[in-house]
Amino acid sequence: MIKARPATRALVAAAFVALLARSGLAAGDPEPGTSEAEKAAVNRPGSGAGFPYRVTITVANDPEDLTPWLREVSQLAALEGDPPFTRMGLERRIQSDLDRFHKALRSRGYYDADLSADVRDSAPGPAMVEVRADPGPVYQVAKVAMDYRGASDVDGLPQGADAVGLKLGQTARADDVLAGEKRLSEDLRKSARPLAKVVDKVVVVDHAGRTMEVTYVVEPGPVADFGALRVSGLDRVKESFVRKMVPWREGEAYDEDQLRALRKRLSDSRLFATVHLTPAAEVGADGRIPIDLTVSEGAHRTISAGVSYATDTGAGATLRWEHRNLLGAGEKFRADVVAAQKEQSLDLTFRKPYFLDPRQTLTMNASVSREDGEAYSGEVGELGMGLEREVWEHWRLSGGLAFEYGQLVWEADPSDARRRHMLAGVPLSAIRDGTDDLLDPTTGTRLALAATPFAGQVDGAGTTFLVLETTGSAYYPAIENRLVLAGRARLASLTGADLTNVPPNHRLFAGGGGSVRGYGHNLIGPLNGDDDPTGGRSAAEIGVEARIKITETIGIVPFLDGGLVTTESWPSFSEDIRWGAGLGVRYHTSFGPLRADVAMPLNPRGSDDSFQVYISLGQAF
Repeated sequence: MIKARPATRALVAAAFVALLARSGLAAGDPEPGTSEAEKAAVNRPGSGAGFPYRVTITVANDPEDLTPWLREVSQLAALEGDPPFTRMGLERRIQSDLDRFHKALRSRGYYDADLSADVRDSAPGPAMVEVRADPGPVYQVAKVAMDYRGASDVDGLPQGADAVGLKLGQTARADDVLAGEKRLSEDLRKSARPLAKVVDKVVVVDHAGRTMEVTYVVEPGPVADFGALRVSGLDRVKESFVRKMVPWREGEAYDEDQLRALRKRLSDSRLFATVHLTPAAEVGADGRIPIDLTVSEGAHRTISAGVSYATDTGAGATLRWEHRNLLGAGEKFRADVVAAQKEQSLDLTFRKPYFLDPRQTLTMNASVSREDGEAYSGEVGELGMGLEREVWEHWRLSGGLAFEYGQLVWEADPSDARRRHMLAGVPLSAIRDGTDDLLDPTTGTRLALAATPFAGQVDGAGTTFLVLETTGSAYYPAIENRLVLAGRARLASLTGADLTNVPPNHRLFAGGGGSVRGYGHNLIGPLNGDDDPTGGRSAAEIGVEARIKITETIGIVPFLDGGLVTTESWPSFSEDIRWGAGLGVRYHTSFGPLRADVAMPLNPRGSDDSFQVYISLGQAF
């Protein structure tokens, strides 16, 4: 029998909290003390030499399912397929595991564990190694104190267990002690002490009382205000733009959260490959501490492309070119080209961040498009500009002006004549995005509220109308990393004009890959005699999905969608809701999931196809 080395029953220093459970020998490494001959035999390619074994680990009374955890920690288990050369090598491996288990169990609050191992030869088969662990009683936190070194006055400084997130009487876990150290340092730096740090931890374990006492040794450092920001590493980005991002003013009390906010803004700009932001090594005589920012710029231009296919709209390709620092102050200029069977377009967008205010962005756009759809065909050109402003966390408001000129053939018009329209609009919106990912959200919610009044002419006749639309979606991780339940809804209304005075590209439609799957693009709602959609003055949609991951990269998505379009300005739910259902496959990549959906209508009309296929990048919503 091999017994664990006796645990030291004295004052235990802070080093115990460094969890070494997963450190040790890598697969294939010989144990310490192995002779050169043994090393040569172990590492010889194709060598069948060795002392094979099988290991079992048993935990007495297993108070918190420790057995599988210890097996993960065990190098004996990890190296079963790579046996040592001799029995002595196996015994060294066992002793190393027993030491490792002691450290691991102490990290969980078990300071009086009894560990042993037996080796039974069973030649010609592998030796049987049985490791037994009796964790003993769990120890509890009895006292938490702070030793502030170099502080003449500790009034107002964090004190006691609550200050580090510990509770007296809780299990004495190493991770909790380490988390308390981090929390204490962060809280001190948030309270205008930029140089505060925990320099040591003194941990006293009382085996008689089965308790642990922790004393954090802290150098709080002086209270300081923000000093000058010293920037280095810039090349094509203007320093004046970087300084616009700074959320504090020189002379304000130092706050670590403000540094974190600046670091996030710099990262979100996508202009920098690396960002190092730290306070200087000492506070100046004026009570201010300089802040050092060192950056290295990344690539400012990106070219991307994509393809899509849907049975209702055909094949398509997209090309995007983006410059994220057009004039040296983070201006983004983007050109998007779409070339598809039924749509061709060019869209130019310009965005100037920090326009007159750090939370504000100036936007401009211009686009031309040609569409040959079921509801209309022809060309449309647009110009617009506006302002976006972040008002609360996750919330963004926007407003602007838009001008549009179009020449369209309205499928609802039996004359097949091109009809011209000129419109001016005031697009207003409020958007909230609290999700964790743009293309593949797994938690959180999204909400978009939009209102756009239009005024202008259609074939020389005046028209005015208002389009209101609300969309929302929610995501719930029912099983972590395996199942996400997702739902979406849309409600839209058009008021102020008859449909005969509203260009078809501003009427309301439903159906297709981003709407109600199983139906053709825009084909839900009123149809003319040729089964072409005429559009409506109200629309409503709902959709639910179960996003199931089979492996880390492959997933399946059963879904159900429903929607309706009516000629009234408010949806009449007494009319038939068109339902579609189907199954999708997702291939998860580093840039987002590739989507392939097959859907069929559940209550089709005679003109509806029996199924639809959609292939694109990103989730359906």
